[in-house]
Amino acid sequence: MANGKDALTYTLLNHNFSSIGFYSEEIKDYWTNMIPDISKILIDENIENPAQRVELFFADKKYYSKKNSPQVIILNKSITPENSAEIILEVSSGEDCGRLISISHTIAQRFSMPIYLVISNKCLQEYLKFKPEHIPLPPKYVIRDKSWKPDVVFPSHPALNFKRISYGKSKGPRDQAKLLIISHGENSVLINQMISSSKLKDNIRHLELQTLRPISNEILNQAMESVKKTISLADTNIWLEQNDDIESVLINQINEFLN
Repeated sequence: MANGKDALTYTLLNHNFSSIGFYSEEIKDYWTNMIPDISKILIDENIENPAQRVELFFADKKYYSKKNSPQVIILNKSITPENSAEIILEVSSGEDCGRLISISHTIAQRFSMPIYLVISNKCLQEYLKFKPEHIPLPPKYVIRDKSWKPDVVFPSHPALNFKRISYGKSKGPRDQAKLLIISHGENSVLINQMISSSKLKDNIRHLELQTLRPISNEILNQAMESVKKTISLADTNIWLEQNDDIESVLINQINEFLN
């Protein structure tokens, strides 16, 4: 069965980049072992419009780009809010390993700036629900006008708000729920497994954030409607604005709320 790294490979091989780089030999060894076809990624050094020249760069959580140009920077471990990047995404499923690469490529062009994308080993190994070529990807973004100017980053920009929300079996946003859990990244995989074995699974909402910066409070408020209690994993809560209606909990405390 295909997994997240197959989705990542498929998407990388179907997008054009102006260059590819690695922060260190250690990082290069990690990703070339994980993605053997990395040498087959399409490189086009003759892209006319500077905004379309997206550099693919593999780094670690200590790295920060000083460039002001389109880049997709892939990190293999979670980072903290101390990283001052304007746009930070993190995958939370095997499918996201491919989907968010495509999205990152698009928004790097739209905003003409570095996009940080965290892809954990856990999500790379996560089994896919679809074949890689069947994962719905956004259409490729084409800049046609030479007078084009990059978009401005703001929290509610539709090109930046990526999340997944489960309302419970056969339920939607208007149905009441006992509990909302907010998570991101590889922890979302574990939370979904815990919810699936809970007796309360039909009465639990799960909001998986994939955009860690900027976070739209509108998304949070919508998810919290008609919910009796909202909890957020501590690792996720540090990315959110302080909110007295959201309780921060550790991953090993989650089962206390699921019984």
